[in-house]
Amino acid sequence: MKPLFTFLLLFVFVSCQSVSSTKSQQKSGSIQEPPEFIEGLYINTKTIRDKKRWSLLFQVMKDAGMNTAVVDMQPYPPTPEQVAEAKALGIYMVARVVNFEGGLLEKTPNANLISSIQKSIRKACELGFPEIQLDYIRYADGGTNFSMSYEKRYESILGIIKDHKEKTKDSCPSDTKWSADIFGRVPFIENDIIGQKVEPFSEELNGLYPMLYPSHFYGLTKRVSDPYGTIKDGLDLTVKRAKQGTKAIAWVQGFKMMVGPSKLSYIDYIKVQMQGARDSAGHGFIVWNAGNEYLETMNAYEKYKKEPTPNSTKVSKNEE
Repeated sequence: MKPLFTFLLLFVFVSCQSVSSTKSQQKSGSIQEPPEFIEGLYINTKTIRDKKRWSLLFQVMKDAGMNTAVVDMQPYPPTPEQVAEAKALGIYMVARVVNFEGGLLEKTPNANLISSIQKSIRKACELGFPEIQLDYIRYADGGTNFSMSYEKRYESILGIIKDHKEKTKDSCPSDTKWSADIFGRVPFIENDIIGQKVEPFSEELNGLYPMLYPSHFYGLTKRVSDPYGTIKDGLDLTVKRAKQGTKAIAWVQGFKMMVGPSKLSYIDYIKVQMQGARDSAGHGFIVWNAGNEYLETMNAYEKYKKEPTPNSTKVSKNEE
């Protein structure tokens, strides 16, 4: 097997390399159950549309030991062949479906928009994705010009989630997993104007993905400077507040914003976030990099697998 470093070099220069065509993969069945502990990457539209890049990145993930990919469904979903290729490598496939870019501005969403979202959900299910991840399933973070109580906001967003599940039953199997991205602050606070709350969300969803990027805890010095603790605490609180059996997977920061306060190198900054997830009561992590530039992430992942965690006493995954 080629060293991981070789694959990474190819990945960095894939746009100007001639990559040998891969052997045809035998189409595999759906991987219906998620890994016990998720370790993976976000896959954007650019990667989807570049099939050589797609193939190389998934091979890098497989060789490194990662097991999950969260894949954009809009505006260009992957082909059936791409999904089959990823599954053949043993990668658990999660379909990311954006709902309200930037957050919902009205009390109720436009019917045509809802129809478009549900079309993307159906497409994901038809492609064989075992999990639908709803992103931007919330109200705007400030700037709305209507009065609505916290409880009414929660009810409204949950109503949209229930509607998605009901209206796509014609395409999505009964064992489809449903999850949602939530703001990183949501596990730490009681109520939020965006209409997201751990407890009611966990009643309707199989998994929650808090976006625990340390850089986004504006003004909270401890959270910004402690990437390990921010991820661990966020997942611990999510599990504590959620319905028993709900998965909690962290979105971790694979970009350089506000890395300085941690006094860590960029690679170690990513690594300790992974370690925070591993030491928590949660169920894994996905690295977000909007441009899918994952050289440093894969180096961090190699270190994460080899080094002891900062917390010498690991938290049991079954501990409440």
